[in-house]
Amino acid sequence: MGRTELVENLNKALSYELAAVIQYSQHSYLVTGQEREVFKDWFRDQAEEAQDHAESLGDKIVALGGVPTVEPGTIRQSVDVAEMLKQDLELEREALNVYMAAWASCDDNDLPQKFWLEERIADEQMHVEELEKLTSERKSHVDQEKIILREVS
Repeated sequence: MGRTELVENLNKALSYELAAVIQYSQHSYLVTGQEREVFKDWFRDQAEEAQDHAESLGDKIVALGGVPTVEPGTIRQSVDVAEMLKQDLELEREALNVYMAAWASCDDNDLPQKFWLEERIADEQMHVEELEKLTSERKSHVDQEKIILREVS
């Protein structure tokens, strides 16, 4: 595998980050009702983080001799908060997969790129996990109703 494949994968990641900027922003505009108070700012924070990721990806692509894409991936929209969150989860999963593909396209001699991508992969995994909690795809299970605190000596 070579730099060409890495740059291609990074450009795919960039397209997902650009889509995330637009999609999260659009969701922040469209959210209404009681959910607006909580989710408007949450969606905007996610859009800002996606913008930061897009900027670092663009810089990395140029550093590797490539040209950053300006075309976003698929942008989904809804007026239902639950559907918005499902759409965002789908987008984050797609981004995670392409970051993993970029990591896999690194040569063994390219440890700095791998380390950089591992940080991005961890960020994307956290986004996926949070959205899984928000969509109730990921739930905690409680074995006991009571918590008994013990003194530690």
